[in-house]
Amino acid sequence: MYKMYLEDVIWDGKDAPCVLILKNCEDGGFLSIGVHESVGFDLRTLLNQKRSGFVPYFGICALVSQIGATVKKLTVKNDKLLGTAEMLIEIGGRIKEIELFFADVISVSIVEDLPIFFDESVCSRLDLPLDQKILWSRTEDITNYSFETNG
Repeated sequence: MYKMYLEDVIWDGKDAPCVLILKNCEDGGFLSIGVHESVGFDLRTLLNQKRSGFVPYFGICALVSQIGATVKKLTVKNDKLLGTAEMLIEIGGRIKEIELFFADVISVSIVEDLPIFFDESVCSRLDLPLDQKILWSRTEDITNYSFETNG
């Protein structure tokens, strides 16, 4: 498993691609994952709040805290649905596995200051580009739409 932290979210404007930059704790290498602009904007906002000394709010983290649980581990595994990742929480001495959208796991990582563990096979399989393997799914469907008004 590769242990990584979100290092940065790069986005240079409306027509530019948005990229998550994750840093490998073992060798200092970087992993870049392209994301939809709306996902990147939200993640960048959380990351900027954290860096500015604010406590960023993310509903899943608030819920975990309210039920008296703690997040133990965040993982992206090859055997999960595309676009999802796993959050392990401990509640009452028991470990529970919760499947979340990948972007939600990144958000938890930012708020809780936790690494994300990537299964090596997720990073080495060549049948789909990494960003498609991780982000293809309901996540993109949900965030791919915007509602604009003219007045």
